Amino acid sequence: MSNSTPPGWYPVPGTDGTAGHERWWDGSAWTSDVRPVQAGGGQIADAPTQVSWQAAQPPAAPPSYGYGAPQQGSPGYGYPTQAQPSYGYPQGSYPPPPQPGRMKAGAVVGIVVGVLAVVGVVAAIALNSGGDPKADPAPNPTVTVTTNPSPTASPSPTRKPTPTPTPTPTPSLPPIPVLKETATDSQHSITVPVYQGWDASTDTTHSTVFLGSGRYTCPGGGSCIRGQFSIEKDTISGTSARAAAEAAMPTYASAIFNNVTSHTDAGSSNTTVAGVSGYAVRWHITTSDGTKGYILLVAVPAKGGGYVAFEGGVDDDPSAPDPSVLDQILKGIKQDGSASGSGA
Repeated sequence: MSNSTPPGWYPVPGTDGTAGHERWWDGSAWTSDVRPVQAGGGQIADAPTQVSWQAAQPPAAPPSYGYGAPQQGSPGYGYPTQAQPSYGYPQGSYPPPPQPGRMKAGAVVGIVVGVLAVVGVVAAIALNSGGDPKADPAPNPTVTVTTNPSPTASPSPTRKPTPTPTPTPTPSLPPIPVLKETATDSQHSITVPVYQGWDASTDTTHSTVFLGSGRYTCPGGGSCIRGQFSIEKDTISGTSARAAAEAAMPTYASAIFNNVTSHTDAGSSNTTVAGVSGYAVRWHITTSDGTKGYILLVAVPAKGGGYVAFEGGVDDDPSAPDPSVLDQILKGIKQDGSASGSGA
């Protein structure tokens, strides 16, 4: 249903430049006729809606004004308008006047599109069913269910159990020897610790102090010991404590182990004996018959020149003392102020 807006005077929007005026609508377009709003006849924004269904009124003679051409309202507020070129506005800048009962174009297009879509769906169904939408209902799909798995199907992978990590054994600390007594070295003005399981002798042919541990019968007969430590009477020479110790080590190793065939360094380093700095050479040796052992030789400067040699060795055998005891003996040597020897 569509009704045209009847001809008549309608208010001009304030933004048009002619606020407080009315423009003539001839039923199909705006004219150039503008007049002030009549006393008692002024309208607000919904005036066109109020008169859109009233009978058309004859146009009144447009008055003339001395201040210039009447102005056209700007777009907005939904007022029907059509600007004339003489006023500087483009054609159709005002929207057409509202028309009661008129359906919007957008809604009509939406309905038409919806109807066409429904018709298309019906036509598609008709084509697929041979012209009769109810003739061939969609067949029920056949579903095949396999109850037994294929004999050739790959079995599900078996998850291997996570192996339990093997704990790393905590290295055992070397045993702490128990002090039994001390032996006095008068030549060097020092005292030497004697631990449980060790025996001490002083002022022997070659040593000022000699310690022995773990006596047993040698494979070829005679008496042997598993461990020994001694302080030599004679000094050794060298340009430094390290040079003196390294030069004397091969001779000493051959004196306490027969037929040494090879050796590896077992941690040679600087050291201190009774507060005097020196150097320690440590070897792990192997003999021709397969016997293995640890050897220690320390050179410390002597007061009269040269170096005092501290020597020791133990078998690499479960029944022998722990090799760490050689360093424990060195650590336990003290200066002896009561002795009258030459000192270290």
